[in-house]
Amino acid sequence: MKYETSVVYLEQIPKVVVDTGFDWSNLWTFLGTICIFMLGTYLTIRNFNKTVQSQEKVAAQNFTLQRDAVATQERIANQNSLKASRQDWINDLRNTCAAYIAEALNVQRLNIYWESAQPKYRLYSRTEPSIAHQMHADWAASHVQAMKDLISLKSKIELLINPDETDSKELMKAVIELYFECDRAAGSAKKLAESVVYWCQHILKQEWEKAKAGK
Repeated sequence: MKYETSVVYLEQIPKVVVDTGFDWSNLWTFLGTICIFMLGTYLTIRNFNKTVQSQEKVAAQNFTLQRDAVATQERIANQNSLKASRQDWINDLRNTCAAYIAEALNVQRLNIYWESAQPKYRLYSRTEPSIAHQMHADWAASHVQAMKDLISLKSKIELLINPDETDSKELMKAVIELYFECDRAAGSAKKLAESVVYWCQHILKQEWEKAKAGK
């Protein structure tokens, strides 16, 4: 039996590395990753909160602007409605007073006519009673209707005005005086009609100024 031998030459002593199972570089890498993740998460949450706060602020501002806009529109609508209502009242009072004066003068015209027709009426009463009766019946019907319309207009004026205001009291005083004066042939209805016009214009001017001011 032959034995062969071999010789191994070592130029340097081998380096022995002992694996202890703990890698510091991996640990620092892991910790760095965690820090970066946490920092990113924090920044994301902070930016999200800022965005939410900004959106809430914008929403609050928009809500305030919308609320103010609605309030302004409501105020303008109320002012326009009040102005329109006041203008309707002004027109109604002016037209009613004008119609009242016209009817009062019509009543006096009827009385003047009847006063001037008395000689003819008395003549027909003796000679043609039927004609005299028809004359009186026609005049009476016209007079009754005119007084009826006059009373209606007088009542409407009284309902339109404020009984507590001095100007309204003066207007109503002139209206009542004209009511009694126009039913006389020799009454001064025109002069009292001018008084009604004066106080009506005075009231309408004040109310128009209020309407323009939005009060």
